[in-house]
Amino acid sequence: MIYIIYSALLISFFLVLIRKWEINPNVSIPWAVLMTVLGVSILFLSEKILPDLSDFFRLLISTIVPVIISFLTIVYLFLRDPERTPPQKNNVILSPADGKVIYINEINKGDFPIAIKGKNKIPLSDFTGEDFIPDRGIHIGIAMSFIHVHVNRSPIDGKISKIKKIPGEFNSLKHINSLLENERVFTQINSKNLKVGIVQIASRLIRRIESYKKENDNVEIGDRIGIIKFGSQVDLLIDNPDIKIKINIGDEVKAGTSVLAEY
Repeated sequence: MIYIIYSALLISFFLVLIRKWEINPNVSIPWAVLMTVLGVSILFLSEKILPDLSDFFRLLISTIVPVIISFLTIVYLFLRDPERTPPQKNNVILSPADGKVIYINEINKGDFPIAIKGKNKIPLSDFTGEDFIPDRGIHIGIAMSFIHVHVNRSPIDGKISKIKKIPGEFNSLKHINSLLENERVFTQINSKNLKVGIVQIASRLIRRIESYKKENDNVEIGDRIGIIKFGSQVDLLIDNPDIKIKINIGDEVKAGTSVLAEY
C-alpha cells in the first residue's frame, strides 16, 4: 500500500509542476512517469539493502533523487545552444525563438492588438518603446518554457537599427498586464523589403536578457542575436500585413528553422 500511495503523491507533484510551468505534456508526462518509477524503485531497493534505515529517510532519498535529476535535466536543456541551419528559401520570416505560438494578431493604426488594463486600444509604442509600426502589421507571440532552447535568432537578413531595453517588473506572464509591466528588450531589424521587431519579455524568474549584437550590426537569417534566461516569452512584430502566415496558434516552433511567414 505504501508504494501505491507514494507513487500517487510523487507523480501528482510532478504533474502540478508541469501544469504550473506549462511544459509540453508530450515530453513532460512520460518524464513524470519515469521519475515516479525511479522513486518507487529506490524506495523498494532501500528497504532491501538498508533495512535499518527509517521510513522517513527512505522516503526522503526516494523523493530527492528524482527531483535532483529533473532539476539537472532542466538546467542542461536550458543551457543548450545547438547549431541550426536555416531553410534554403527566399522571402521567408523564421521564428526568433523556440516555443509555442500563443497568438497571431493584426496591428491596425499602430495599436497594440491585445486589450490590457481595461483599454481596447493601446499604442504599440507602449509595448516596444518605439513608434515601430504606425499603420498595419502582424504580431506573433511565442511562449517559452524551461525545456526550450533560450537563444534567440534573427528571423530575417538585415541590419539592426535599434536595441532598446525597457525597464520594468518581473511578474508572471500568465497575467496579460505583464506584457506592458515587465522588463523587456526591443530589437529592430531592417531589410530591403520589410522590417521586423523582436521583443524579449522577462517573467517572474527572469533577471537577465542579454543581447549578442549591437546597433548597426548586420545579421543573416538564423544568426544568434541574444538569450533570455529561463522560461519567458518572445514576440515578433512584422511591419507588413501582406504576408502569408504559415503557422497556427498552438504550433511548436524552433528559432532559426521554423518558417512563420512568407512575403
